[in-house]
Amino acid sequence: MIMLFILVGLVIRFLPTEENMKIQNKNQLSTQQNMKYNFFGTITKIRDGDTIEVDKTPIRLSGITCDEIGSSLGNKAKSTLIEKAILKKASCFLTDTMSYDRTIGKCATNELGDIGAFLIKSKLCGRCPRYDPNATYLKLQKLTGTFLGTMPTYCKPKV
Repeated sequence: MIMLFILVGLVIRFLPTEENMKIQNKNQLSTQQNMKYNFFGTITKIRDGDTIEVDKTPIRLSGITCDEIGSSLGNKAKSTLIEKAILKKASCFLTDTMSYDRTIGKCATNELGDIGAFLIKSKLCGRCPRYDPNATYLKLQKLTGTFLGTMPTYCKPKV
């Protein structure tokens, strides 16, 4: 009986905690291919579901798509990020690619982990296959189910 309690104690001790899972998510994010440099700062603005500003630097979250502001899902994605991410410290892995005035990249916070993954898990945004060439979000999207929003034509992979 004592051995059972010891064994259960050891199993519980080594189960992944939420904090360890977030750190693991951050580490996975940092090892993704095509990321050029690290950028750290505070999320100062949420433009919409897939565009944030970190220390006033606009960042288009790579590999996801969210409905536009004005639609119910787009408004919900933005309001959720305002509630959960505004003024949080973010670690971003930016590419040297631009989309309009935004740098393309992925960002994570200690609270949410990878923001793109958080938005997909929350069913607020979906994987954009064309801009997720390493299939970073493919498994997560399959587990979450089909994106309920509008999939833009630019998300279709180039043939």
